[in-house]
Amino acid sequence: MGLPTFHRLSEQYETLLEQFTVMQAALAPLNLTRWQLVRLLGAQIWRDTSPTIRTGLIVLVSGVLILTLDAVILHPYVYSLRRLGIPKLSPSKGKHAFDYKPMLDEAARKYPDRPWLFAYSGFEFVVFPSAYVEEVRRLPARKASLVDFLTTVQFGGWHLIGPDDSSNTLHKTASTDLARSVGNMGVGHQQAARRACESTIGPCPDRDPRWLKAVQRLPIAVGVGLYISCLFPRLLRPIIATIFYSPAWLLYRWMAYLLRPTLEQAVKDFQQTNTDTKQGREKQPQSQGGTTLVNLLMARYKPEEFQADQLIRDVITATFESAPATAVSIYWMLIEIILRPDLIDELREELATVMKDGKLPPTQLAELPKMDSLMRESARVNTFHYLGLSRILRSPVQFSVGPKLPKGTIICVDQDNIHNSSTLYTDPQYTSNGPDLLTWGDRPQVCPGRVFGGNTIKILLAHLLINYDLKLEPGKGKPPRLSFPNGSVQPDMNFKFMIRKRRV
Repeated sequence: MGLPTFHRLSEQYETLLEQFTVMQAALAPLNLTRWQLVRLLGAQIWRDTSPTIRTGLIVLVSGVLILTLDAVILHPYVYSLRRLGIPKLSPSKGKHAFDYKPMLDEAARKYPDRPWLFAYSGFEFVVFPSAYVEEVRRLPARKASLVDFLTTVQFGGWHLIGPDDSSNTLHKTASTDLARSVGNMGVGHQQAARRACESTIGPCPDRDPRWLKAVQRLPIAVGVGLYISCLFPRLLRPIIATIFYSPAWLLYRWMAYLLRPTLEQAVKDFQQTNTDTKQGREKQPQSQGGTTLVNLLMARYKPEEFQADQLIRDVITATFESAPATAVSIYWMLIEIILRPDLIDELREELATVMKDGKLPPTQLAELPKMDSLMRESARVNTFHYLGLSRILRSPVQFSVGPKLPKGTIICVDQDNIHNSSTLYTDPQYTSNGPDLLTWGDRPQVCPGRVFGGNTIKILLAHLLINYDLKLEPGKGKPPRLSFPNGSVQPDMNFKFMIRKRRV
């Protein structure tokens, strides 16, 4: 197909060249310049062109001119925050493209006491030095929104997550009810950990593989949309995002389809239980599943929220927000354990002191200081993102340093130079939760499911350590941290390690 097309283009070029030569010879007595001849030829071609092609050419040329005007004049000199006197740096290029660490180290040397900015995908990020983290973390969602940042920058305008209002039902359920339900859900969590591990190394017939694949693929689909859309000019991004984020949206709809039968039945069962209770009948369990996120959500729903569509949205939102962070956390913790075999024996000894009948009592989850230390130190060293506390300002804000920032400004903090500070962590042998560990966010917009997520990770790690041997492949070391264009850190998806059932 390519060869005939080439021949047609070649023939058209020869025809144009022939017309130009004939016109040049015919008009030679007029002594016209080459530029005048080109204009005459262009006018002739324009008259001979159909109205549809003319319209297309006008649109194309206008689009190119508008994009050029925006990129060369409007964005740098009218809209850019550089007009406020904020210095600008750029991420690495070439082999180390998208690696933000060299840029952050340079900024820490040049601008230790003032904000600076860098541009990514048409967005400008104002980065505050780590010394000013307290000012940024104090901002409430009504002034600086994390959800606005994720929706605008990460998801291309798609509303894939819920609101950032801490009064909404999902937020309260995750931060309060799930955190308190560790005891009731502990045994079920251990059974889920067993099934997850068994399905990894063999078949697991009691889980719907369609749902598991959708949960895995949704963050990847969002990442693909993010990666591709950042390659296009800022003004084209809404159109490009509609195209390249559509696989993520289709996966979202597919997950809703898979959930609907189960959750509609759960709503009916819950309503029947409430009806029986009001009529004085013996109260039945909420559902056969016991204490679950679904039951906890339904127990908190207001009358206007109590419907299957709301439940589906909340379950998918909770899954989307928790699965990637939990998976990446476990990945790096396993890497740290495998790299230091002495840790495995030490952690197994600690687990042996609290195990009962081969199971980990939920009441003992808080009595594992060595595992807590491993989890927190791994989160510090292997951060999800070089930048933390990313927000979009909903109103103008004046910080103690730098100019007054207008509404819509993207702000963040140099998280890497907090987590790797030799002043804060002079001898990092044990860590505890504190204001300097920003992995799960902080203050008014802290991750509501961090307690439940931490306990889930702890139960899975305990199951792996007790039941499996873990080892690196011969000649392998710690895998590299890979970077997305937005500076977030992703694990090496091709990294492999060896796992086998323990022979006790």
